[in-house]
Amino acid sequence: MTPGSDQPAPGASLWSTVFRHVRYENLVAGVSGGVLSNLALHPLDLVKIRFAVSDGLELRPKYKGIVHCLTTIWKIDGLRGLYQGVTPNVWGAGLSWGLYFFFYNAIKSYKTEGRAERLEATEYLVSAAQAGVRSWAVWNITWCPSVYDI
Repeated sequence: MTPGSDQPAPGASLWSTVFRHVRYENLVAGVSGGVLSNLALHPLDLVKIRFAVSDGLELRPKYKGIVHCLTTIWKIDGLRGLYQGVTPNVWGAGLSWGLYFFFYNAIKSYKTEGRAERLEATEYLVSAAQAGVRSWAVWNITWCPSVYDI
């Protein structure tokens, strides 16, 4: 961009002008964080699901607590049992957090361009909300089009 105008600097491509606020490192960081947190916490999510499913049913195993549930699953199915159903969760968490961080940092970068002072707290909050809406839209409309009759 040339100073004081909305025109790109001579020799700058339209692509670089439109995407100058985008940092792919944020996408990679979001994907990595989503995947790693999901891998670390999936056994607890599995316990939560097991408690919800076995609530009041005689056919399902009774668990005395979180540790009993985890040890029972470990004894019956091993490590594979603790990570039963992890693949779709890892994909979902990785992609959704990746998109969120990608949009959040691009929006913040756009809002701070040409400013000497930092963003105010409300501007961070609005940036986070905008990133959430954008990542929700991309995730749901791209990956779940049948839900929206697209």
